[in-house]
Amino acid sequence: MEDNKNSTNVISYLSQFKEEMPEWLCNYRQENKVPFSDIMSSRVGYYPGSGFDGTLFKVCNRSHSVHSYLYVDFHIRKDEMKNHLLEPRSIYGYHSIGRIEWDEKDLMPNGQYPIDVTYNRPNPYSFVLKDEPPYCFTEIMERDEDRTDDWGAKRFAVTFLFADGTAAYYQLFCKEYQKAPWIFLLKDHGFGGNPDRFGKGGVLDKIISLNGTRPEYVLCRNNDDIWKGYELIKGLEPVIADTDQSPLLLWQKN
Repeated sequence: MEDNKNSTNVISYLSQFKEEMPEWLCNYRQENKVPFSDIMSSRVGYYPGSGFDGTLFKVCNRSHSVHSYLYVDFHIRKDEMKNHLLEPRSIYGYHSIGRIEWDEKDLMPNGQYPIDVTYNRPNPYSFVLKDEPPYCFTEIMERDEDRTDDWGAKRFAVTFLFADGTAAYYQLFCKEYQKAPWIFLLKDHGFGGNPDRFGKGGVLDKIISLNGTRPEYVLCRNNDDIWKGYELIKGLEPVIADTDQSPLLLWQKN
């Protein structure tokens, strides 16, 4: 892909692909009954092994390119995540206007699907991991009144799922909803405790290839991690990850 001469960073580049706010999110009120299919109906930003890292928000919310995020991690307990969201600078410039609690039946009405690759975990595609009861909730965030569109979208939704990031990708994107995330933050954490790497050569790589659910864009550190079938968008300054300050480059499906 040729160098992009009009955009110097990832945020300005993705601003070319602004997404209108989904209707369900525009009309959201706390008493609304929202099906999980609405959460998945528009573009989705996916971040497995996310922890408390806000990098994907920083990129996609500022560029208005995504309004629904799916953060997946089995190292963060529910109380930890909820307490983190109460911190004043957790998602700076935004406040919560509602929370939707989900159970597994909401996410996958037909139950879990049998896996089509070998994964070295006794029950790899269960949402029940560690000793934490399974949880999933969506926080509806609204921009503070003193902020403008330059700060980010008026509203966005972020779903926190206590699960294996590879398992969740297979069940939700490959099987239940049969759509790929629009953008994926790909970062392997070394000693983070994941049963397999998310990057090139791992089980997730095989799953994506077999099922044809490739994200359009991937934020990734280097060529050693990115899956085959992606090309670096040249000429863009890297995004600096919030948690470990690593530079992330933008890759596009080819």
